[in-house]
Amino acid sequence: MQFLPGGGRAVSARRAAASRRGLAKAARVLSCAALAALLSGCASRPALLASHDDYAAYRATRVSRTLEGRLAAASTYLDRYPQGAFAGEVRAYLARAEPIYYAAKRGTAAGLTAYLATLPRGAFRDDATHRLRELVRDRSAGDLLARGARETEAQLSRQRAARARVREELAAWLRRFLGRDAWGRPLAESPAEVIVPFALTLPAPRCAPADGRAGPGAVVCSKRVELPFVVNAEGESAPRQAEIEVAVLEDAAGRPIEVALRGPDLFTRLEEARSAREVAPDDAAGRVGGIALAVELSRGAFAARVSGDPSCDREAESPVVLHLECEGARLVARAASDAGEEDSLTITVAPPAR
Repeated sequence: MQFLPGGGRAVSARRAAASRRGLAKAARVLSCAALAALLSGCASRPALLASHDDYAAYRATRVSRTLEGRLAAASTYLDRYPQGAFAGEVRAYLARAEPIYYAAKRGTAAGLTAYLATLPRGAFRDDATHRLRELVRDRSAGDLLARGARETEAQLSRQRAARARVREELAAWLRRFLGRDAWGRPLAESPAEVIVPFALTLPAPRCAPADGRAGPGAVVCSKRVELPFVVNAEGESAPRQAEIEVAVLEDAAGRPIEVALRGPDLFTRLEEARSAREVAPDDAAGRVGGIALAVELSRGAFAARVSGDPSCDREAESPVVLHLECEGARLVARAASDAGEEDSLTITVAPPAR
């Protein structure tokens, strides 16, 4: 190997210079790569040009936790920065996402309300508003129909109850005065099932002197129970009223001698209340149906309080339609045959042995 005087230092200098040129070149290459990466990935060109507020508004469109939040942020961004650094990107996102979101929400009032709350100035605002009004109107109409149906059913239920009360009231008065404990003592001392509805429930009874057949000091105390109801008359609702006069013939000591339950066309009103239809004055079948119902109620009450034995039946001649008598109790039903007469049920019961 040949050594030249001073040659080592020259070679070293040349090598150092070459090294510096290589480092400079590498630095230039790295700088270009870093810039390319910056422009293409970690930070786009708009990010470099955007203001702090612009970028903060844009960032909300990317990091909101819900779809509604991102859509609302996108709409807000475009309102605030229509020419912003990210306007094109946000506008494209909204154009893709909003139709999908609206399609999912347009079927219900709640969904449409959510859409309008999220995008009050959205592309489908007019359609959403129109559809929401229609849904609300339809629901309101449905609510009105449902409420009307409920009210109608409630009214029909009240009418059924009012009609049922006619039969129940007559049957109840029959049972009260067919009980032996209501007899043989002053009426004021009768059991509560008798004295409360007769004397203590409105209307109060009124008393007047009786005719001579009951002896001196006898009175008739009576009260009239009015029972309104509704029937169908040729397709229309027609008001009716059954009237039951409860008349108690009392001796001078106030003890019941006879009880009459009577009223104008009482048996016809019974049939109308049962069938819910009008019984015209010339409707013989309807009248017969009402008489049969009065007989049925009377038999049932007599059997419950006195006896149901067939031997209690007595021969009945018109206008009497039923005569039951046994074990000291007597019940006679009479159907009015002339104008001005009233249908009636008359009760007498022998008092219990004391």
